[in-house]
Amino acid sequence: MTTLSIGIAWQQAGVARELVLRMTAPATLGNALDQLRRQEPAAAEAVAAAAAFGVWGKVRHADHPLRDGDRVEIYQPLRADPKQARRENAGRARGGKSKPPQRP
Repeated sequence: MTTLSIGIAWQQAGVARELVLRMTAPATLGNALDQLRRQEPAAAEAVAAAAAFGVWGKVRHADHPLRDGDRVEIYQPLRADPKQARRENAGRARGGKSKPPQRP
């Protein structure tokens, strides 16, 4: 039997959390999330509210096979549209002034 060491990262109440899970190979991303919910019941809310899951920064499905040393990440939904947030930040940086007129 091969044992895998899987890192798992999520955010809970505005605080970044990280935990190392020990799992028996073969294991999938879904298996890691199930074990996290059993081992850390408070993380179940983050898993349920997740927008997506990934391994090393790449979005993956629940059936994705894991290897020793992988880092599983739980991605939360965005709170604001990034384009709109940039426009608002740029407006504040200009002191609330409107955009200069566009040239044809």
